Amino acid sequence: MRILVAEDELKVRNFVVMGLQEAGMVTDAVASVAELLSSLRITRYDVLILDRLLKGVDSLTSLAELRRLCPSTKILILSALAECDERVKGLTEGADDYLGKPFHVHELIARIRALVRRQLSENQKMYPVMEYKDVKIDLEQQRAFRHEKRIELTGKELRLLSLLMRHPGKVFSKAEILDQCWDINHCPESNVVEVTIASLRSKLDRTDSPRIQSKRGIGYWLGEP
Repeated sequence: MRILVAEDELKVRNFVVMGLQEAGMVTDAVASVAELLSSLRITRYDVLILDRLLKGVDSLTSLAELRRLCPSTKILILSALAECDERVKGLTEGADDYLGKPFHVHELIARIRALVRRQLSENQKMYPVMEYKDVKIDLEQQRAFRHEKRIELTGKELRLLSLLMRHPGKVFSKAEILDQCWDINHCPESNVVEVTIASLRSKLDRTDSPRIQSKRGIGYWLGEP
């Protein structure tokens, strides 16, 4: 999971970045609208944490351009303007969520994870059938196939496989997989990812490629070593 934090107050920016990094999220930070737009043109982010006022500029005026640059990125507004009418305005203008200041970093993390789960659900509806080489999954029917032969997968195995298939060759850390495939905040020491990967490999891999690859301490990916 990759997050961009756009916040011009240094203390708040550092507080948010530190909290998200401790939660295992890859996090970048900018302090102005110009830096924000530049970053979005270069890098794809899952969630944008956007301060309502950046250098005195109301960020809501930039939402249309932000949507054009990164239509799939979820946008969460942070603002001291937390009254009901201001929250409604932010959501109406195109933000996906709106969190008032002051806030607890654990609530921010929970909201980010909820946005990522929503994006995953939307992707599944947009792309109900995915194929990569000889592997095929039908998310609507909750079925997986290899060489046109049905593979019996659990719900979590199917969700994890769909994540890897949407981004073949992309390395996902254990923390990213937990965030995107599990509905609760598992302890980082949990071995649930390793167990699910091992089960997937036993059902999907064998001697054929593509295989689910891994590198200790780095992560997992679908494709070649």
